[in-house]
Amino acid sequence: MALDKTPEPAPPHQMDCEAETAAEVLFVCRDEACGRRVVVGKRQPRLTVIDRGDWHIPHVGSLGGLVIDGVEAA
Repeated sequence: MALDKTPEPAPPHQMDCEAETAAEVLFVCRDEACGRRVVVGKRQPRLTVIDRGDWHIPHVGSLGGLVIDGVEAA
């Protein structure tokens, strides 16, 4: 019988709102070793990566009706 050696997916890092304007939100990863920071456009949909952090870890966060979940780089 073969053993499945597929690694367990890493748990996602939580991102918190650090700053907000009427047009944008700055999200920062809670994990200090990661350091991911992204700006999300509220009026115009866009994602600007300020600090890449650990790109292999999924990141999630929300602010009211705005949710970041499962974003993939193109």
